[in-house]
Amino acid sequence: MYADFKSLEAISALVNIVLAVITFVLAKRTKTNAWNELFAAKLLAFFLFFSGLGLFSSYMQGGELWTGPSTYSLYQFPEQTDSVLFFSMLEIVARSAEIAILCVIPLFFPFPFLQTANSKKIVSAFILIFTLFISGLHVFYPYETWLIRLGLHGIPIILFGFTYVRFSLKELRFGDENARVISSASGLLAIAFVGYWLTDWLLWLTIPEKWSTPVWVANIDPELNPTYFFIARSVLLGSAVTTLLAMFIGEGLRASRKGNSVLTSVVFAWFIVGIISFIADYSIFDTLEDCIYATCDGLPESWLIYNTFTNTTAGYLVQPLLLMYVLLNYNLVDTSEDGNGLFARAMVIVLVVIASSTLIEMIQSIIPIGEIITSAVLAIGIAAAIGWERRIMEKFLQSKESTTQYLESLGEIQFAEFADNETDVLQTSVLTIIIFGLILSILNSAIKLG
Repeated sequence: MYADFKSLEAISALVNIVLAVITFVLAKRTKTNAWNELFAAKLLAFFLFFSGLGLFSSYMQGGELWTGPSTYSLYQFPEQTDSVLFFSMLEIVARSAEIAILCVIPLFFPFPFLQTANSKKIVSAFILIFTLFISGLHVFYPYETWLIRLGLHGIPIILFGFTYVRFSLKELRFGDENARVISSASGLLAIAFVGYWLTDWLLWLTIPEKWSTPVWVANIDPELNPTYFFIARSVLLGSAVTTLLAMFIGEGLRASRKGNSVLTSVVFAWFIVGIISFIADYSIFDTLEDCIYATCDGLPESWLIYNTFTNTTAGYLVQPLLLMYVLLNYNLVDTSEDGNGLFARAMVIVLVVIASSTLIEMIQSIIPIGEIITSAVLAIGIAAAIGWERRIMEKFLQSKESTTQYLESLGEIQFAEFADNETDVLQTSVLTIIIFGLILSILNSAIKLG
């Protein structure tokens, strides 16, 4: 039953790519928003695209789902066929571009740290150069480049965390009610980008060595230096857990004074899931110790299903939901212009499809339900979405806010004017990355680089 989760990777890949296309079209059709909002919308679109491309490439390699550490090495690596070599390299390029884009998103939204006249050119050049360099370097140093990508994941989370704390203090201590628009957007984006790591936040905070030694260290080749691995992991998990704890405190104080909100609900959902996950993780510590001092043949399927249930929900379902909420609710794209509403409703339908597919797949992994029944339930969900997509979208937009209007009142945003050709710099960089990725993948499948 646990193996059923593999199909969710393909579903999520397709949904991310479709959402990326819709988001990019909406951003191109939006004319009245501030420059940083439009640029952030395009960055989110390309982040979704490369995330979907990476998931699709991973799925096409046909690898097995991870079943835990094993004394007898139960995991079977895919045979190195031309197809596997092609998609493995394409995944590397997609993941490199994904992390490069993730690093620059907090520089423009919700608080624009980078407001120079050349900011678009600088960021586009960074995305292009970083992706080409890291992808090429991976051919010769796969372990080191993987750690670079892993560690860099923590940088945008630190920026989102600092932004959240600053504007939460402005609201709660100095009474600036409008500061909430910045802090809430920062918090939602932080959870969207690293939420799948934070489902085990209490484990990372208390006894991470119970997991790291039998699972992570055991998988590192003896010839490789584990110190770099722990530095990268520490940067990522340290920044993520610190940011989440700051949000626990901030949202707890705010809820006691002002009541519930979307971010408050999401944060405390993660708080509860982290505690439940710690209890579930504690139940397998004996098995993990056996993997070190005795023999073991993987983790219990019930734990694998639960762990994948939480992580899959965070990565495949919650992430696109939160990103679409931010796009629509914080005025990154204009859905009021003629024709734009149609694309926004299509976005809602796609989200309903991924939500229905994910939940049905999870239920089916626990309760053996026939495929005919699950297909019927999915069809009912899609039919309901087609009839209610307008009301669902209106629910998204009922409290629409703009970070730019608030920052303008503070005098902390510059309304820079850019040359017409600068609007295509980011698209040109992304197109170059795609062409580079395809060429490198073809070469890898033909002559096996490295």
